[in-house]
Amino acid sequence: MELLKSIVSWCHILSASFSLLTGAIVLVGLKGTTRHKKLGTYYFYLMIINNITALFIYNAGGFFFPHWLAIAILIIIIPGFLIAKYKNIKYWLQIHIIFLVISYYLLIGGAINEAFLRIEILKPLMTGRSFVFGVTHVVAQIIFTGLLIYFLIRSNVLRNYKGLVKSDKVS
Repeated sequence: MELLKSIVSWCHILSASFSLLTGAIVLVGLKGTTRHKKLGTYYFYLMIINNITALFIYNAGGFFFPHWLAIAILIIIIPGFLIAKYKNIKYWLQIHIIFLVISYYLLIGGAINEAFLRIEILKPLMTGRSFVFGVTHVVAQIIFTGLLIYFLIRSNVLRNYKGLVKSDKVS
């Protein structure tokens, strides 16, 4: 049984690590290219492995908050990937952007939690009177909210929203 737990844990750690890497490359790279699609597909499958294996890790003794987050990420990432693959509804690109940016934000949030749980110098900052843990999450939220707005503007979802971006039309 311990061997199985170890295998699941290592699959989780490796898939999370490679998800962080591939997700970052996709996030900052050119969109719509063959590379974007290939790495995006890798990211999708790595996230599936990461979140399914998370459902089998019970260090705290039972099903709790991280397990619910894994389910939420699966609910977000599967349609976010499939909608870009099939492009079968009007706002597929915007839905793809929203779901995939949120999935990467949640991955980063999990990495922040793990860093504060596992790195000795950070452990005291997670509990008690320290605000560093909360501020770290708020900074991540602000960054990802900015990224989400940026990518949505670039995809023209918000382009015609009055006053947000100058119109491209010449009067």
